Amino acid sequence: MKRFAFLMTLTIALSGCAGKSSINDFRVSLGFVSAYEAAVDEFKQGQVIEARTRLKTIKKGHSDYKNAQTFLTSKVEPARLKLLRYYAKKGKKEESQKKWAQAEEAYKTAAGLSIKPKALLDYQKNMSLKVRQLRADEIYAQRQKEDEEWLKWQSGYNPPKGLLGDDEIFTIARNDLMDAFDKRMAQTWILAEKYKRMDMPEMAWVYAESYLRFKPESKKAQDLKNAMATAVPKGFRLGLPSSQKGKSQNNIGTSRLDTSASSASVKALMKKGLWLKAKREALALRRTGDANADKLLEEIQVKVADLAQKAYSDGNLAFRQEKIDQAVDSWREAVNLMPNEQLYVESLRRGVQIQERLAALKTEESESEREARIEE
Repeated sequence: MKRFAFLMTLTIALSGCAGKSSINDFRVSLGFVSAYEAAVDEFKQGQVIEARTRLKTIKKGHSDYKNAQTFLTSKVEPARLKLLRYYAKKGKKEESQKKWAQAEEAYKTAAGLSIKPKALLDYQKNMSLKVRQLRADEIYAQRQKEDEEWLKWQSGYNPPKGLLGDDEIFTIARNDLMDAFDKRMAQTWILAEKYKRMDMPEMAWVYAESYLRFKPESKKAQDLKNAMATAVPKGFRLGLPSSQKGKSQNNIGTSRLDTSASSASVKALMKKGLWLKAKREALALRRTGDANADKLLEEIQVKVADLAQKAYSDGNLAFRQEKIDQAVDSWREAVNLMPNEQLYVESLRRGVQIQERLAALKTEESESEREARIEE
């Protein structure tokens, strides 16, 4: 009895951090549910391919075989084809609007639903290249703009006429600037090598190029740049097109320092329960050097973390109760509160995907849409 209670507790704990399919694998392996029951559960959650795969594991002669085959042909296969058409169509729409990342994700999902995914995988690969090209262009342009400013500063802190050439104060200031240059160069090289290890040659090339702007004699940087130039995919463009050279695509303005924040204004927001606004105000207050800012910020961050954890737990509970819309709302709240918490982000991503699939299954298709032969 104790062992059973322990296993049940473990199952419940796992449900808060694992996908539905992996939970069902665990439940089936322990005999809590049959493979057929698990497949039906997955189908209800929009996990059509997972349900299809599980149903096909039920052997002929098994007591659930007939039900499994009926469910497969009457429910699962029609739903799979409907979702396949939906995501293939979505991919085309996103591609036509030059939303490369969204198109890539849609084609990837469609390929996962297809039994002949080659064409869809080719579409996905093409979108992935466009995503990489856009990303590299934007980072290159911004990095080029930053480097130009840094290079202008290299001639700074030279003693003006009227001071000695080795003026102590100007020497200290210049040495401080050179230290900043050295740190930037060290970080630039770290990033170049990191992107090489990540098999992202275009990004390694961008940072090797940046390094060479400051140290044009560097053999290691030139060797890396040359190697990465030969490693990028066929047809990939390195650097900006001639029409965009000298222009930054990513214009990042300099924001003014907010001097209106005060301890009283932060506390007023906290009292109203406006924690995110209070956090922004506290951060602005800290930039002014206010002595109370750190203490206020610490209190706010603790409260925000607690609220995010509660929202995440509420989402998990709603998900287990198959209230997917409520689960997504709770997980979205958790992400809004703590956008850098990967667990919350992944839960929201998973929930939105299931929500979208369920909505797609409910949509009505025209006769021409139903007859579309996506897989061939």
